[in-house]
Amino acid sequence: MSVSAQIAVLPVGQSELEIRDVELPAPGPYEVTVRQRAFAVCHSQLDRIFDTGRTEPMVLGHESIGEVVEVGEAVDYVRPGDEVFITWVPRSPTAGRAPVPAWVHFPDGEVAKTHNTFTWGTHAVVDEQYVVKAPDGAPSDLGAIIGCALMTGAGAALNSADVQSGDTVAVWGAGGVGLCAIAAASIRGAAEIIAVDVDEQKLELATRFGATATVNARTSDPVEEVRSFTPHDDGTRGVDYSFDCTGIGDNVATSLAGVRPGIRGAGIRGGSNVLVGIPREPFLFNSMDLLNGEKSLVGCVGGSCSPERDFAQFVEWTRDGLFDPSSLITDRFRLDQLNDAVAALHDGRVRGRAVVELG
Repeated sequence: MSVSAQIAVLPVGQSELEIRDVELPAPGPYEVTVRQRAFAVCHSQLDRIFDTGRTEPMVLGHESIGEVVEVGEAVDYVRPGDEVFITWVPRSPTAGRAPVPAWVHFPDGEVAKTHNTFTWGTHAVVDEQYVVKAPDGAPSDLGAIIGCALMTGAGAALNSADVQSGDTVAVWGAGGVGLCAIAAASIRGAAEIIAVDVDEQKLELATRFGATATVNARTSDPVEEVRSFTPHDDGTRGVDYSFDCTGIGDNVATSLAGVRPGIRGAGIRGGSNVLVGIPREPFLFNSMDLLNGEKSLVGCVGGSCSPERDFAQFVEWTRDGLFDPSSLITDRFRLDQLNDAVAALHDGRVRGRAVVELG
């Protein structure tokens, strides 16, 4: 059956979202309809909003929590009444069927498209591959950020780098994703976790998530500061793992420079710089630093996560008191304040994660 919904639509030629009343059709064979409880506002969506070359209207958002209200005839993973997390990474990418991106059709014939899902609204109709079962009573705060911020930041530390007890870590960019990387490194038992940012409020928040040291890159040389915190018995300095969550291409050379070099002749390789943030343009870095230091530059998409496997672990962290999602959410909005949330994020006023709560 169709469902009445309010959906945030980004028209062509403007950066202001419109909240429209729509009738969403019954889900297709592999789709599910979800009534949303809360969703987050992710920085990557700003790329869509301020893309001057965009030629089609869009519906946005890719992390949320809600309740399934209807399923397509071919869906057997969930059923109406189930709590689910929505994410943008397929739950079973090798299942033999590629998930289909969601579109929203309007009465005037206009079609708003997505890259995979949409969550900015009271309801969403998405391919069942983009939903993960949530335990009954899962906190809305956890569900709002698990599908991107937590998955990307924590996953980078768990999967892309596999941080171990005693390792040294630097996280460049202490926003929502960076804070999750810090939390995961702390849970894994990293010996030193250095948060690097230009905002003192974000750095203060980073200490609450497990940062053992902070560096303000605006007021000091961040590479020298990172090295000063990480002397090693073999005479080298630098971190075993650096997570660049800034999305600033020019920062990659800097974050790479803070990585521990290897020792030639001793069979000891250098550390790794994990590229977590989405670089908006091509970047240059010191290739000789990479080569002579035998360092690694590692790409990381969505924390290299398997949603069904990793989300269960994140839920356990929350239940065990190891991770507090509510502390990550520093700004809360209503649906009719969504443009205010976007503006706050764009202007750098969101220290952690901005979330829209729905009734």
